[in-house]
Amino acid sequence: MSLATADVGSLPILDDFEGDRTNVDRATLDKVSVGLDYPCYPQLLGSPSNPMNMGLQFLIPLSKVEPRIQIRGEEVALLSDEIRPPSDPIGVERAEYYVNFLREHELIHRVKGVKACVTGPFTLASYLNRKSLMTCGASKPRVVKALTQVLGRSCKRLSELGFNLINIDEPFLSVMLGRKVLFSYDESFVVEMLNMLVRKISGVSAVHVCGTVTPLIRKVLLDSEADVIDHEFAGTPANVQAYTRNDLERSGKFLAYGCVSSVKPQVETVDEISESLGNALKIFGPRILVKPDCGFGGMLRMPGAYELVLKKLENMVKATRMVAAGRVSGSRS
Repeated sequence: MSLATADVGSLPILDDFEGDRTNVDRATLDKVSVGLDYPCYPQLLGSPSNPMNMGLQFLIPLSKVEPRIQIRGEEVALLSDEIRPPSDPIGVERAEYYVNFLREHELIHRVKGVKACVTGPFTLASYLNRKSLMTCGASKPRVVKALTQVLGRSCKRLSELGFNLINIDEPFLSVMLGRKVLFSYDESFVVEMLNMLVRKISGVSAVHVCGTVTPLIRKVLLDSEADVIDHEFAGTPANVQAYTRNDLERSGKFLAYGCVSSVKPQVETVDEISESLGNALKIFGPRILVKPDCGFGGMLRMPGAYELVLKKLENMVKATRMVAAGRVSGSRS
């Protein structure tokens, strides 16, 4: 996995998975074409009239078998703390379509592996009754535990489909794990929930947390059984102080290093990315997986954002290959 490249999942193009899938197919082809080693299946955003996001991807199918969860637009109401996990995995239809598409179009041989993204239980729970932070679903341990069981079945199914890298996306932990653990939890509960998912993954497991890496985030992720810890560094350069090379080597973990911005419209040059990666190797050693900071869905309304993002990914791949080959200067494209 050292210096392998991956993306986070989302691109600035509208979701049409329930339609003709033109955008989904295009995103898949483009991710392979830019040369990513572990392209993630497209996790695209919906429109106001047909909403879709990382929470709804899993909550919409769950609501169809669990009447205690009711969805209106992007708002998700939780009518009871009792959630009954269904026996079948949910939210994996896009991943199933993705691997079948790659095989049918003879693209699977062009990548080292395939990546899946799973919305973590704390982040997924935060979508429930989310108008009030302190009483949202993430504040209720029974809800979080039930969603962990639900997502565990999804992780197992993704492993069965042959996904080599499965990312548990937990941006909400940047809110929960500040100076202290939010709600009535301690860090051991967070680690326990993450490990329940990790143990369902037969390939490489990763946990993604956005924003600043606080001491609590650092402790939770190092204590977890995840193989990869995944953060933003281009947009949050202070994160280079969060871990040491010894942390990674002692824990046996890789660091997924976000080296291009997922919000700025400027395209990072190959040289800029190469320099960033070179510094990361000096600080952390070779246990680095290369990726953008986060998903690019937030750039959806920017003019020309899709082509811009592809150029970011293309330059990231070029820079990584250059660094891996031992060359530290090159094209400024």
